[in-house]
Amino acid sequence: MTSGGEGVERHMQVLRALMERDGLTVDQALVKVPGLIPDEDHDAVREAWKAQSSVVIQVLEPTELSAAGPRSWFETHDTSQGYYWTRQRSFLKFELKRKDAEVDNIDLSSDRVLAHLEDPQHREPFDVRGLVVGHVQSGKTSNFSALIAKAADAGYKIVIVLSGLHNSLRQQTQRRLQRDLGHEDSPTGVGQGVAEKWWTWMTGEGLDGDFVPHTNTACLQGQSQVILVVKKNKSRLDRLIDWIDRVPEHVPVLVIDDEADQASVNTGGNRGDRGPALEELDLTSADFDAEGPASDELDPSAINLRVRRLLGLFARCSYVAYTATPFANVLINPDANDHEAGEDLFPRDFILTLPHPPGTDYVGTERLFGRDELMGDAEGTDGLDVIRIVPDADVSQVVPTGGNAAVRVPASLRAALCDYLLASAGRLARAETDRPCTMLVHVDVKKDAQDRLAEVIGAELSSMRQSWRYDRTEFEPQLRERWDRDFRPLTASMNIDADVSFETIEPYLDPLLGRGVEVRVLNSNHGNEIDFDVEPTLKAVLVGGNKLSRGVTIEGLLVSYYVRRTPYYDTLLQMGRWFGYRGDHVDLTRLYSTQQLVGWFHDLATIEEELRRQIEDYVRRGLTPLRAAPRIRSHARMQPTARNKMRDAALVEQAFDGRKLQTLRFPFGIGSPTTAFEENLALTRRLLSGLGAPVHVHAGHFGWNRVDAQPVLEFVEAFSSISQGSFERESIVDYIRDRVRVNELTLWHILVSGLHDPGATVDLGIVDHPKIGMITRSRKSTDPQSLGVVTEPGDESFGLTDTQKTEAERFYQSDPRVRLADAYRCSRTPQEGLLVLYPIDPNSQPGSNAKLRRALFEPNAPRPDCVMAYSISFPHTRTIGDAQYLSGPRSERA
Repeated sequence: MTSGGEGVERHMQVLRALMERDGLTVDQALVKVPGLIPDEDHDAVREAWKAQSSVVIQVLEPTELSAAGPRSWFETHDTSQGYYWTRQRSFLKFELKRKDAEVDNIDLSSDRVLAHLEDPQHREPFDVRGLVVGHVQSGKTSNFSALIAKAADAGYKIVIVLSGLHNSLRQQTQRRLQRDLGHEDSPTGVGQGVAEKWWTWMTGEGLDGDFVPHTNTACLQGQSQVILVVKKNKSRLDRLIDWIDRVPEHVPVLVIDDEADQASVNTGGNRGDRGPALEELDLTSADFDAEGPASDELDPSAINLRVRRLLGLFARCSYVAYTATPFANVLINPDANDHEAGEDLFPRDFILTLPHPPGTDYVGTERLFGRDELMGDAEGTDGLDVIRIVPDADVSQVVPTGGNAAVRVPASLRAALCDYLLASAGRLARAETDRPCTMLVHVDVKKDAQDRLAEVIGAELSSMRQSWRYDRTEFEPQLRERWDRDFRPLTASMNIDADVSFETIEPYLDPLLGRGVEVRVLNSNHGNEIDFDVEPTLKAVLVGGNKLSRGVTIEGLLVSYYVRRTPYYDTLLQMGRWFGYRGDHVDLTRLYSTQQLVGWFHDLATIEEELRRQIEDYVRRGLTPLRAAPRIRSHARMQPTARNKMRDAALVEQAFDGRKLQTLRFPFGIGSPTTAFEENLALTRRLLSGLGAPVHVHAGHFGWNRVDAQPVLEFVEAFSSISQGSFERESIVDYIRDRVRVNELTLWHILVSGLHDPGATVDLGIVDHPKIGMITRSRKSTDPQSLGVVTEPGDESFGLTDTQKTEAERFYQSDPRVRLADAYRCSRTPQEGLLVLYPIDPNSQPGSNAKLRRALFEPNAPRPDCVMAYSISFPHTRTIGDAQYLSGPRSERA
C-alpha cells in the first residue's frame, strides 16, 4: 500500500534531490538507492511528479462547439479599431481599474462570440442561433456588453436585449448597458460620445422604463444605432412585435437573450402546466403591462412562442442566448418546428462555454463547495472553510410547519447575524472608502414566511444594538471571541497581511450597531427595492425569495443564510447570489446552509464541470451542436430542470461506464448512532469470510480474483452510506445487474486495502488473517459528513495481468492528461469489475497541514470499531447500459 499523501511528498523531496544531484530521470532516481523509496510507492510518486512537473498554460478563450467554426469574415475584421469597443475598454481599464487579465479575458471571449455571428455587411438573409454558457455571477453581462459594442462596430444596427422577468433585473441590465455603451443620463460610464455615434435608447432606466410603443418607427430603418432592453413577458413582447411589424431586409439585428433558460424554453406539449405561480416568482402588476398578467402570461411556451415570432420578423438576425445554467437549453429538440412560430431556439450554430474567470477573485460553485473526482483528476477538490451547517432543528424555527407556529431566531441565525456585523466591520476596516455590506436571508418561497422572519430578525438586531450601546459586558466578549476564533485564523491562512485584531475593527462596529442595520424585505408585499447606484454604501439584511434568486447582483454580500430546498439544478444554482467576485474579502464571507444543500451544491459543481469537459471532448472530436446532444448526469434527489422543459430529453446509457465511484458520506456527528457503521462492518465480514483464504497478501493488502457477481451485488445493495449525486446505491445495483445480463461484470476482483504496519487493527473475517491494519482518513471541514476521498491510486491495478499493466502504463506515459489509475481502468476487460474495501480507523485525526480537515468523530461522539468505505471501479462497456444521464435528441439534420 502507498504511504499516503504526506509520505509521497517526503518521497518527492528525496526524488528531487537525487535527480538534481546526479542528473537522473524519474525512473532512474526511483531505483538509484534500492529501498529508499518503497516499490509499492513508485506509481504514486510518478503520478505526483507528473502532476507537479507538467506546465499548463491556461488560454482564456471559450470552448467552441460550432457548426462551421468562426466565420470567414472575421479573419480580416479587427475589433481593436472599433469605436464603441475601444471606449468601453478604456472605461474598464482606466476608470474601473480592471486588471489587464480581466480586460483581456472579456476582449478574447467576446471576440470569439462575434466570430460565430454572420457578417452584418453581408447582404444575404441569415439566421444564426447560438448559446454562451458562463458561470453564475461571473460576468456574463460584461461579455454581452462587449459583444454588443463590437457588433455595433461591425455593422449590426438594432440590438434587442431580453432580460429576465422582473422590473428590477431589467433596470439593472439597462443601467449597466447605458454605462458601457454610452448614454447622456448615466452618471458614470463611457459618456454619450460623438453625435453620429449616439445610441437611440428605446427603453429607460427607471423601474417602469420597459418598452412602450412609439409612433415613429423611422429608427428601425437602419440609419441609427438602436437598442432596447425588454422583459420577457407575453404582453410586453406582443407590443414589441406589433410595433416592429417588419424591419427592412437590409437591417442586421442582434438579439441577446439573457437568462435564456428562464421563460424562453418551450414547454409546449404540456399546456396544462402553467409553470411557476405568481407567488413563487413574486411578480406583481408592476412587472406587467396592465393591471395583472394574462392567463398564460407566465407560461414559458407563450414567451418562447413570442421570442420565435420576434426573430421571424428579421431577415438578417443573430440570436445569442446567455445563461450559467444551460441544462434546459441543451435539452431542446433541435428539430422542433412550429407552423406558426418557426424553428425553436436550439443553439444549432454554436455553443460556447466561457472560461473560468482568471485569478482567484471569482468564487464559484467548485471553489466554494468543492467537487468529486472526475476522469483525469488526481482527486476531488475541497471547498472553502466559510460554510457553516444549519441544523434541521433550526430550519423548523425559521420556517415552522404549522400555520400559527412562532417564527424564531435560532442559534445558527443569530450566529450568522453576528458574523455579518463582524464581516462588515472587517471589510470596512480594510477598505479605503465606505462600501456596501449586505446579508441575504432566503428560507422560503412564501412571502408571508419572509415577512414574519424579517420581523424577528429586526427584533434580534434591536436587542444586539441595545446590548452594544448600553451593556457591552456580555455582548462585546462574544463578538471578540468569535472574531479571534472563527475569522482571524481563516484570514491569516489566506492572507496574513489582512489579519487584524478586534481592536482594529471595533470602531467600525459602533456605526453599524449605533445607527442600526436596516432589515429590508424584498417581495411584492413591500415597496422595497435595492438600487446600489442610489445607495452605494447600503448596510442591510435582505430578506426575500425569488426576487433575490436570479440575475440580480447584491453588492457587498458577506453573509448568506440559505435553507430553501428546490429539486432543480438550474434553480438551485441561480439562487446562489453568494457566487461572484469576492476575492478581496472571501475570507470574511460566510454561508449558512443545511448539510443536504451543501452536499447538493457539491454535487452540482461536479455536474457542471463534467458537462463543460464533455463539450470540450465534443470539440476535440469535431462534432457540431446538432450532432453532440450533450448528456447531463442525473442525481438521486434532483432534476436538471423542470420536467416540462425537458420533455424531449431521454435517459441514455452507460451511467458508470469507465468510472470509479467511492463511498464518501456517512452519518458522522455528536450523538449520531453507530448502527450504520456496525452493520457495514458485519456486512464486510460476511462477504470476506465467504471468499476463503485470499490469493494475494502483500503489505497490508488482501485480494481475491474472479469472484462471482452475486456476493458483490448483495454487498453493495446492503451497504449503508449517505446518498450523494455521483453515488446512488440503487442505481449502481441496477447497473451491475444490467451488465451481467449481457455477460459483463460477471467476474470481480476484491481487494482489502489496509496498512502493512498499523497502529490499530480490526477483524474483517478474512480467513487466517484476524488482524487487518486500518488506514486513517479525516472529514472535510466544509462538508462534515464527507471524507472527500478514500482511495489509493495504486489499488486500481489489482487483478490486471502483466500485459494489461504494460498497456496501461504505455497509455499513461503517452498522454499528460491521463492519470495512471484511469489508464489501469481502461485496460480492464468488460467482464471484470473491481471492488476495493477500505477499513478506516475511527480515531483518525487530520494531518498537521490539513487546514480544511477535521477528526473523523467529534470528541464526545460514540465510535464504532471500524468505519468501512469502499470504491467500485467499472471497465468500459461494449454494449448499451442502464440509464443515468439525460440527453436531448440529436438532430436528424446532423
